[in-house]
Amino acid sequence: MKKKSMIEYIIDATDESYFKDKIRYKKKASNYERLHIKVDEQIKFCNCCSRAWRKNRKMYALEFEYYPKNHIPSLGKEKQICPRCKENK
Repeated sequence: MKKKSMIEYIIDATDESYFKDKIRYKKKASNYERLHIKVDEQIKFCNCCSRAWRKNRKMYALEFEYYPKNHIPSLGKEKQICPRCKENK
């Protein structure tokens, strides 16, 4: 097999189909595209206890997952009272 010259390599590397193949490969490698709902959309913020929380999926032992205070920013999160605060009221 004949070695490519530097110019032939550059022409092949700048070909449009070459970039499309690389982009297609990167998209297939992403595992997070398979998620139906993003985790950031599932997390809610409780105004009473100032904690972020979310409802776990069916396969986990705990029904709700609570994050430590100031661990997750509240900006952009849906404000909803968590189940712990509802029980205590």
